[in-house]
Amino acid sequence: MPRDTIQINNQPISEIDYQYATDIVRQKDAELGLKATSFELLTATAFYWFAYGRQHATDLQGPAVDIAVIEVGLGGRLDATNIVPHPKVCVIASLGMDHGALLGNTIEQIAFEKAGIIKPAVPVVIAPQSEGQKVYKVLEDKATSVGLGTSQIIKVEAARWIDPKEALTHASTLSSATATTGQWATLENGYQFWIPLLGDFQLENAAAAIAAINVLRSTASDGDREWSTKITDDTIRQGIRNTIWPGRLQWLETANAPREVRGRMLLDGAHNPAAAIKLRSFLDKLKGSLSDSITQSGSRPRIHWIMAFTRGKDIEEMFEILFSKSKEDTGVGSKESEGGDTFSAVEFSPPEGMPWVSPIPAQEVCERLRQQQEQDHKQKRMEVQGFGADLRAALEWVGNQRGQDDVVVLCGSLYLVADLLRL
Repeated sequence: MPRDTIQINNQPISEIDYQYATDIVRQKDAELGLKATSFELLTATAFYWFAYGRQHATDLQGPAVDIAVIEVGLGGRLDATNIVPHPKVCVIASLGMDHGALLGNTIEQIAFEKAGIIKPAVPVVIAPQSEGQKVYKVLEDKATSVGLGTSQIIKVEAARWIDPKEALTHASTLSSATATTGQWATLENGYQFWIPLLGDFQLENAAAAIAAINVLRSTASDGDREWSTKITDDTIRQGIRNTIWPGRLQWLETANAPREVRGRMLLDGAHNPAAAIKLRSFLDKLKGSLSDSITQSGSRPRIHWIMAFTRGKDIEEMFEILFSKSKEDTGVGSKESEGGDTFSAVEFSPPEGMPWVSPIPAQEVCERLRQQQEQDHKQKRMEVQGFGADLRAALEWVGNQRGQDDVVVLCGSLYLVADLLRL
């Protein structure tokens, strides 16, 4: 639902308030004859609520938020969110190849679009980039062109685990592995904090978030004292410790998972090759951490994939990343060498107000995977099934297939993750 994208203190705007704000924005759009797009209307609704929602709800004066965190919808340069003239700080996360038809077919072209949010006199925080200098050069050239000095261009180094061996919590089986306790990480300057989130890439995200917050602290004016004095090293630690990121390497415990799957499952919004690499890395490390117990039991856990994709995605490259055999998969007699994993293709619910977003038909996904497996002997052999838009049918089929130590992974689309969480 669109209103889920507008939150204050982790609480989505209520249906009544959302309708109230939307009506005001649509009325103004009609008066001015703008014919704004649905995303532009949604963005304006969010800005209106952040600015005036407090007055509507309580009759108190002043904005509803002290700090608004605005996430770009697509790209940056031409995005509706880029209307903000003087943000406190701009943040550019790790870039990867995605939305090529709209943003460009090279990482440099994508970086150019992302760099469009960089503005004069506004510090920019740049997260670690897997593509390295190719991305940094584009971003730094843009920053220099708008007059930013080197002190205003903050290139972040990823944090690191204090004890890398504890980056995954050990467990007797893959299906019971958990990371609810989190783990300690540190920045290069020695600042330590506890991360409750899974995945090495969260070291990059945490470092970028901390850098952005420190920019806010260092540039706060006298008029910002009401909120700036509340931000300390300890409150930053507490904020990271309390972070919840639905649909990003999220274990859905048995009690909260759909009954059809008969156990816990892993949700991840990975929908492009860069994200698929991170998901595969996590699963390989998780399986590696359990190798001793697996060897003793004489069997390996299977993975049951449930996936959906948006039209236009490079699904063959994602298949190659996620389903290619690892060294552990080629052992004689292992389940992986004989097959055993399963793949279920489904179609996500088309998102409201976004008619340009649609899923690839499930049977087409299945056919493309079968063709690729026939041509590429480095890929695992899996039983492949398509379930159309019937996610519950896919979950039930997987539940009947899974063994005690198997894991269910749902990924390929954040829209699919949202469908699952709404069940």
